[in-house]
Amino acid sequence: MGDYLDLGLAALADVTWDSGFNVLAGVRYDTIDMESRQPVDKLLLASSNNFCTTPDASCVQTEASDRFGGFSWTLSVSYDSRPGLIPYATVSRQSTVIAGQGAEITTGNIASGGAFDVSRLHEIGLKGSLLNNSLYVALSLYEQQRTDFSAQATVTNQASQTEGAEFEVRWVASERLLFTLGYSDMKVINLNTLEAGSRFSFIGADDIPGVAPEVFYGGTLGGAVIRPGRQGARRAGMPRNIASLTATYDFGNGIAVSGSAVDVDAVHSGFSNSVTLPAYTLINAGLVVEAGNWIFSAAAKNLTDERYFRANFPNLFGGVIVLPELPSNYQARIQYRW
Repeated sequence: MGDYLDLGLAALADVTWDSGFNVLAGVRYDTIDMESRQPVDKLLLASSNNFCTTPDASCVQTEASDRFGGFSWTLSVSYDSRPGLIPYATVSRQSTVIAGQGAEITTGNIASGGAFDVSRLHEIGLKGSLLNNSLYVALSLYEQQRTDFSAQATVTNQASQTEGAEFEVRWVASERLLFTLGYSDMKVINLNTLEAGSRFSFIGADDIPGVAPEVFYGGTLGGAVIRPGRQGARRAGMPRNIASLTATYDFGNGIAVSGSAVDVDAVHSGFSNSVTLPAYTLINAGLVVEAGNWIFSAAAKNLTDERYFRANFPNLFGGVIVLPELPSNYQARIQYRW
């Protein structure tokens, strides 16, 4: 329980010269008063924020208050080359309140100073419209550092550094035909794990191949998994490369069809890297028919019946649980508009 008050003052400038140069600059200052408390008699100990058990409640920080302040700013410089291509560079810093899923701020975070943090972004890129604006292209290279927070699970609180590249193309080939192409290359490093050289995780059967799974699956087995270095600190469950291609064709008589293909890299499901989720390619198709006030739409997903999975809480349960995704499936919908 508690409250916080954020008072901020901001300024923004967007200046464009005849030569094609543009500068976008903004700054903001926030001062935040925070108060939080937790009634000991209503707590179910031990919890994710209080690790002691009843009747000992010495670990409970019953209340805390403090004032935090910080600047946020952004600076972006671009140049319109007139043929339609615009190179740009952006640097920014954002001061952020670290709140939980219910907008709560824990007493422990206020007392330790962890209720207020900073995210940073550096990005360069090229974007533009060509061929009489029928072709749009965008390429960006970026590095970002930010803090993720879940008040219900302290093991998922982490500062992360993301590096990557993104590429996008949208082409209106004709009045009826549209193509889109997308590609991303992303690597996320968990900075807390990099500093510690290890992280807590629940242990799965592939983590201890010398022990029969039935020996320990009646309960839970957890511990510190040691994987030093930047490679060991990579966040699991996030594929490095993803590519997609879509096409849409409008016949002009109320009928339109679409198709898409998505190719995803293999990825480790958990921090220990003992379980690998296979790479996969999804093929989807769709149909829309409009007749007067009626709209009929149908979608066929995973046409090749690809068997694929996704990670579930990869930093915590990734070596124990993976989630199977749907096989070939179909959807249809009828709408009437009036």
